Amino acid sequence: MILVTLGTQDKSFDRLLKAIDKNIENGNIKDKVLVQAGFTYKTYKSKNMEMFDYVDTKTMTDLVAESDFVISHAGAGSILTALENNKKIIVVPRQSKYGEHNNDHQIEIAERFEHDGHVIYLRDLNNLNKAIKAIKKFKPSPLDHNYEMLKTIEQFIDNVEKKKRRKFLPFLFIISWMFIIFTLSNMNGIESNVKSQTSLDEIVDYVLSITNKVGLTDKHPSEKSKKAFVEKINPVMRKCAHATVFFILAILVMIFLSRFKIKLSVSYIITILVSFMYALFDEYHQTFVAGRTGQFSDSLIDTSGAIIGALLVLIVISIHRKRKRIKEEKKTKKKKVIFVSSIGGHLTQLLQVSSIFNDYNYLLITEKSSVTDNLKTKYNVKYYIYCNKKNFLKYFIINVLNAFHSIFTFFSFRPDVIVTTGANTAVPLCYLGRIFGKKVIFIESFAKRNGKTLAGALCYPVATTFIVQWESMLEFYPKAKYFGGMY
Repeated sequence: MILVTLGTQDKSFDRLLKAIDKNIENGNIKDKVLVQAGFTYKTYKSKNMEMFDYVDTKTMTDLVAESDFVISHAGAGSILTALENNKKIIVVPRQSKYGEHNNDHQIEIAERFEHDGHVIYLRDLNNLNKAIKAIKKFKPSPLDHNYEMLKTIEQFIDNVEKKKRRKFLPFLFIISWMFIIFTLSNMNGIESNVKSQTSLDEIVDYVLSITNKVGLTDKHPSEKSKKAFVEKINPVMRKCAHATVFFILAILVMIFLSRFKIKLSVSYIITILVSFMYALFDEYHQTFVAGRTGQFSDSLIDTSGAIIGALLVLIVISIHRKRKRIKEEKKTKKKKVIFVSSIGGHLTQLLQVSSIFNDYNYLLITEKSSVTDNLKTKYNVKYYIYCNKKNFLKYFIINVLNAFHSIFTFFSFRPDVIVTTGANTAVPLCYLGRIFGKKVIFIESFAKRNGKTLAGALCYPVATTFIVQWESMLEFYPKAKYFGGMY
């Protein structure tokens, strides 16, 4: 049985099927011919061949294994599937001049596989009969995975480090807050007292307006009685304000110390001492300010606020650390990796690294179709919506929906690394990854030898590691890494 594969492209490849039909009719081909026609299933009908459009990857692999040899378009995915099943293959590239593809990258792929001794490259369909005769004697070179690339990808993933915290950033807040306390204490005593009374007077008016509105009170006090009340409670409120600013200072100091490997109990003691010393300094500073005095009792009030603030942070950090410890004990220590690609050749190339999937807590993302449906039996997979570019409006809408899907997936799975071979399905995830400090490994398509893919061009600026499969592609991606092809 001869298996013919035309891939998942959204363009017809009638030219190849007409040549095969012609060779069947003139007797050059006597074997049963089975055709995975894809889009061509809608445009070409044959009485001589059994045709179908798409099947899942497992069924396709089984058909390849049952065949005597394969005739295929020059899609990297189709070629690799045949070679992985040790099948001889005749390759016929789709060409743009016949409207079979958008460009001629399949010619470059065919030349590469021919150069490496893996396939017979049929340049002229008039010589199909000769190619079929030659395939019987053809001894293809064995397919070897690029273990250097595979090992490098693993190293890139394994060397992910957690984002370093900026330990000394909170120290700037401490200095800033101390400066604010100093500025407040530097205010003239009379001016400070007037401002606090004015503020308190406004607060009383605001509270009364609310209580009157809800019915808790039904009148407003006279200005004389209100003034007497404000003057009475103003000293107490000023003491409370002092305690509050040191309450905040202690919180900032505790947060700063928690970033170092210091016991919480020690951090707490240091925080109280720092707060107490600054309270003493603050009271001493006030002895030089007109209309103000420094009192040791006030420094104790300030310190009491610091004691409460530091205690609050100590409790919160203790609870947080305990929960984090429990969570880390329960969860796997494996790094979380998203492997993502569109269907077709992109997915086939990505699956070349499937041997490392289980080394990580991974999620495979691709598009939903009959071709990929069976992946869920073998991998931890999530599907996005699939759509070809025939209807641009529909294609645009679906890509927007997939982008929202990417946001949900990213925050629900929380990956450490994103590995992709493209195309459009992967772009939103790559940008999300870099925005939130994750590693992004982008492997440019094997189908590109002399130009950028759209996904590659978009993701090159944000990828932490960018890999190309042709040395000529280093001209377009100067900072990329080249290890050869993925196979």
